[in-house]
Amino acid sequence: MKFPEFPEFHHEAMATSFALVIADQSSEYARQAATACFRELDRLESELSRYVESSDIARANRLNLGETIVIGEDALHCLLLAADASLATDRAFDAAYASERAPTQAADAPLFTLDPAAHTLTSHTAQLHLDLGAIGKGYALDRLAAVLADWAITRACLHGGGSSVLALDPPAGQRGWPIGLGEDPDQRILSLTRCALSGSGLAVQGEHLVDPRTQATAQRRDRTWALAPSAGLSDALSTAFFVFTDAEVAAFCAAHPHVGAALTHANGNGNGKLITHGALTARLA
Repeated sequence: MKFPEFPEFHHEAMATSFALVIADQSSEYARQAATACFRELDRLESELSRYVESSDIARANRLNLGETIVIGEDALHCLLLAADASLATDRAFDAAYASERAPTQAADAPLFTLDPAAHTLTSHTAQLHLDLGAIGKGYALDRLAAVLADWAITRACLHGGGSSVLALDPPAGQRGWPIGLGEDPDQRILSLTRCALSGSGLAVQGEHLVDPRTQATAQRRDRTWALAPSAGLSDALSTAFFVFTDAEVAAFCAAHPHVGAALTHANGNGNGKLITHGALTARLA
């Protein structure tokens, strides 16, 4: 959504467009802070993108079975977040789903391990294939929020590629940042503060989402959204919700009260009916 009353800054990175809306600051101070954020964003891309040959992720993907490398702070933290999301979703989200297992490797054996104390990653598979595309953008938004905090900026709304939003404190006098959920004509407006909303679907990259549990293309054809305390988590969960069944989505939200989900289902008019679960249902009540 657009907020013409506040300075808005854009930057291309991670194969998408990021935007920062900064409230209740002078335009010049907001611009300087945005410049610092985008400098950090470029650095993150150089460490997390599998398409950058020198990145930690690209280096990890060149490991042979049993080899170990030292990785940086951000790659480590992003991979730990991805591992937590994989565990929580029973591998419906898995940053290593496209890896090639060794012939004798058990189906549930870890494809790689991390040593946080030593900052190392070890490959346990014939061909490791890490892809942070479904979590890296959200992780980057969380890091940009930390940069803004260093500039004593707390009233801002951060966007990543039009599919992920991280709402910080709202402008003075407002309850929250108004963010659209769903698709016309059934779109609803949420008022968000200190939380993130991410969406997954087929509109941008087509049938690119795979269920890591079965290696089959996800059967869902409508969009999913996830509400979570952090952008990294919401990014990962929106992907997991896309490969979950409706019942699995509902069960996950029931077990995690801080998480919300929204699903669209085509109705007879060709429009998408919005169905919500968990924290999103409460917010729209």
